[in-house]
Amino acid sequence: MTTTDNKILTSAIETYRHYAGQPTLSDIESCSQDSNDEILHLTPYFSTMDLVKLEDLTYTRSFTYSLKNRQLLFTSNITPINKNIVRRLASPDGQYLALVTKETKGEQDLYYVQIWHDEHLIFGYEANDTKISPHGKILPKNDYGSFFEWSPDSRRLVFTAEEKRKPLKSYFTADKLDDIGEPASTYRENWGEQMELFETSIVCIFDLDTKQVKLIENQPKDLYFGQCTWTTNPDEFILVAFRIEPYRLGLIFCENRPTALFKCNWRNNQWIQLTDFDQLCRLFPRYLPKKENEFVYLQTDIYRAHAQCKRLVLFNTETKQEKILIDRIDK
Repeated sequence: MTTTDNKILTSAIETYRHYAGQPTLSDIESCSQDSNDEILHLTPYFSTMDLVKLEDLTYTRSFTYSLKNRQLLFTSNITPINKNIVRRLASPDGQYLALVTKETKGEQDLYYVQIWHDEHLIFGYEANDTKISPHGKILPKNDYGSFFEWSPDSRRLVFTAEEKRKPLKSYFTADKLDDIGEPASTYRENWGEQMELFETSIVCIFDLDTKQVKLIENQPKDLYFGQCTWTTNPDEFILVAFRIEPYRLGLIFCENRPTALFKCNWRNNQWIQLTDFDQLCRLFPRYLPKKENEFVYLQTDIYRAHAQCKRLVLFNTETKQEKILIDRIDK
């Protein structure tokens, strides 16, 4: 290899190292810290590449910002995120932290749920604990296939998980044949396309007042709920549902699938379908803080381009009327 070739190769390696080390914003949490909404606490999550271990690395740092004075008040040091963390979300008031971690022991993946209040661990359980947990593994973050949301009053946490299954054990480690569970070769249909971990979806809620985890009953079995937003009523939230039958269509980045909007009252186990599965795709609902019966969402037409220009639509849950706030112009 000539000297010129060495210089080109060295330059290419240095260029790659430089750009591979540039962080990418992957997620962000925000919460207000005072009653006047003048102080905002932001916790962004960044992804980068560790070229020594040859693996992705996630880290976070916190920022405190004064909305009144428009000044950055505090910046924390960088904190690497353990790759065993499945979910992590601070409550809107900043006092609580919900944490889900995953550990592999023998043949099993164990999921642990923890609720922290400031520096105190006030509640925790393992997903396979039949006395406490009504669900299986908690689904990882995905904008289309899972949610993990604190209520606006920071008293409840709604999330998606898999149905509880009998732990998989081999003939050699099971105490009796009934403990073996289904064969490891059993195929379960998933959503595919970067969503191979997502098969079933049940909606659960953790109530901070009672320290209990509840499976919301009467959930339609032929639907998959992948997005959620709380309403101003602490007992209700809005969900986006996808059809499972006749087969699962790819969801990630496919914003052209038929969807329907639902409203759920978790105390009464009541599910109300707000829209039909028509020729529209409705995604990313967001409730309006000072409106009791209205929320906005993004709307596209189905079976067209995967990434389309979207309409911003206002929806009234009482009248079930939709109003286009910002339309799109097709040319």
